[in-house]
Amino acid sequence: MMKSKRNALDKLNTLLFGKDLRITKGEIYTEVRPFDYSSYYPEENYIHAQELPKENVFDIRDFGADVKSEDNAAAINTAVVLASEVGGIVLVAGGEYISTEIILKSNVTLFIEKGSSVTANKTGRGYSHGGILFADGEENITLTGGGKLNGMGEYFGYKPQADENMTEHPEFIDVIRMRRDSRARIRFGHPSKYGCPIYFKNCKNITTENFIIEDSAGWSFKIENCNGVGISNFVINNNRHVANTDGIDLTGTSNVNIRHCFISTADDAICLKNAIWLGNNGAMENIHISDCEVITCANSFKIGTETTYDIKKVTVENCSFMMTDLYPGTVSGIAIESADGSVVSDITVKNIKMNRVTCPIFIRLCNRNRAAIVNAQSANAIEINQKAQKGGSAAKDTFNMLGEVKNVFIENVEAKDAELPVIIAGFTQKGKTKRVSDVTLKNINIEYAPYKEVYDKRAFIPEYADVYPESWRFRNLPSYALWARHVRGLKLLDFNCTVPRTTWKKDIITEDVQ
Repeated sequence: MMKSKRNALDKLNTLLFGKDLRITKGEIYTEVRPFDYSSYYPEENYIHAQELPKENVFDIRDFGADVKSEDNAAAINTAVVLASEVGGIVLVAGGEYISTEIILKSNVTLFIEKGSSVTANKTGRGYSHGGILFADGEENITLTGGGKLNGMGEYFGYKPQADENMTEHPEFIDVIRMRRDSRARIRFGHPSKYGCPIYFKNCKNITTENFIIEDSAGWSFKIENCNGVGISNFVINNNRHVANTDGIDLTGTSNVNIRHCFISTADDAICLKNAIWLGNNGAMENIHISDCEVITCANSFKIGTETTYDIKKVTVENCSFMMTDLYPGTVSGIAIESADGSVVSDITVKNIKMNRVTCPIFIRLCNRNRAAIVNAQSANAIEINQKAQKGGSAAKDTFNMLGEVKNVFIENVEAKDAELPVIIAGFTQKGKTKRVSDVTLKNINIEYAPYKEVYDKRAFIPEYADVYPESWRFRNLPSYALWARHVRGLKLLDFNCTVPRTTWKKDIITEDVQ
């Protein structure tokens, strides 16, 4: 039974907050449980039937593809090569085609007919680059048609610790319990896990329109070191408990327009990363995200946490971030972070509605300096149950203490059923303080959740300067509207938070804030 107040022994037990409930042994667990997928799924608002192309078409069935085949990669890849020579269309129609890796080429349109799909096999073998669709150094690639790319995500994880998915909120708000309950329902990765449905790197002019990714096994749409990306009328519908299933991941990628998308997934929905161990090599900028509906168990929109190179000129507007039918709700709605040396600047977020997002706004500067301790293999080893290799990506001082978060403007946010305050935090580490700078929050309206809170008053809040940055990391904070520390240039313009009951918490707490 949950307590309303912790005694001394209870507080000692909270030291286990960071202890992971990761399952690393056992058989693959393929059962689909109630509430694995969102009950709200408005596919018809985003996807439509398209007329089949009639000219310059390379139908995969003409090259031997068959819905009865266990691997149609050879037929599809032959069609891709021939279509690339003339700027043609590769047509997938007539059902579900199981395939190992497909290497996309320049000047190719992959048209998957609505009702048809390209589907991963259940073994995880045959994906040497970690994607069903893979392209490296190509340009002018289009994905369309209204059909699906199915990652078969249920076939690559262990049984969760929890016996069933949780939908009911407990009596009290308690971030420590919140995190443990969330981790207990995750299907952590089996070594057979192959990667992601789509992986594009070093490409130019990518267009995805009227297209579905379903049931990803890992990052759903990984776009690395690319330039010129347009994504619209697009759906990602994943099992919300398959580990590491980000929605759209932009790493080292610039000049991006993401518009009118629906994403339901387990991990971060739209995430910007820019790190040396991810293979990135310079600043990313000019990213525009609009008119999207997002359901996630993690963060709806996030910059970070893998950030060594700069990220700037990002706009997010006219979006809805929500959790439909699971407890806990989404971790954070807007998460803007620099953890490993990146300068994150000139970020604009406006006209956002949230429902059951535990922390509406999380802005965080810290200094993990992860480049000094991880490389490309070790950074992701734990996600696929591998042993991490030793060695970092850069000398220990290459990115150390260089991070900044500055020039952030957030306007017109309505958040209902929040369970944490807005959090804005820089850090002090080894006697040096670095502050988040120049943040404006304008017309922010937050309705706090109606539940009681566990009384968990702490003598001090640690800096958490060198650990994974996330709003839940700060645990049960002593304020309900805003908690800010180490911030220079914070403006609150019409900032409101209503609380429907009495609470032991204060509304606003600031420390070292100008």
